[in-house]
Amino acid sequence: MGEFHERYLRSAGVITVADWQVKQYRVTVRDEPIEESVLAAGERFLPKLLRTAAATDDTPRVAFSVLHKGEDAIWLNLYSWCQEAIVHCRAANAPLSTPTSFAELPEPLIGCVWELPALAFERSAWVRHLLRPQRPDLDAYLADRHPDGPVGGP
Repeated sequence: MGEFHERYLRSAGVITVADWQVKQYRVTVRDEPIEESVLAAGERFLPKLLRTAAATDDTPRVAFSVLHKGEDAIWLNLYSWCQEAIVHCRAANAPLSTPTSFAELPEPLIGCVWELPALAFERSAWVRHLLRPQRPDLDAYLADRHPDGPVGGP
């Protein structure tokens, strides 16, 4: 194992993909932006990951994504809410040599130590805004985002 370093997570707002609202996060090794071409390719790939996440119940069509520019690849994780309190995960990656050529992963991966803080935060936000209140507040959930900064540490 190599030396461990925290990475940087940033919230990137909410986009609409088909009829889904997707909260976006970005993770980088250093505190630097991800290239626009990679961001655009990730957004274009999201519908492919959503095709298997179609909600068949009354759960709002809401998801969150993590686009992670790592040291070995670009990773794209999509987590969609279904059956009121369950998270469905689909993931893709692209090699650093061709960072806009995403392919869906066949393995049932859910995220690495730098991506999982977004998952933990979103789980708590879902409970806080949609499961606990007498009146669920989807807008409050969409506005509630993990703070920007270092992630992955203890």
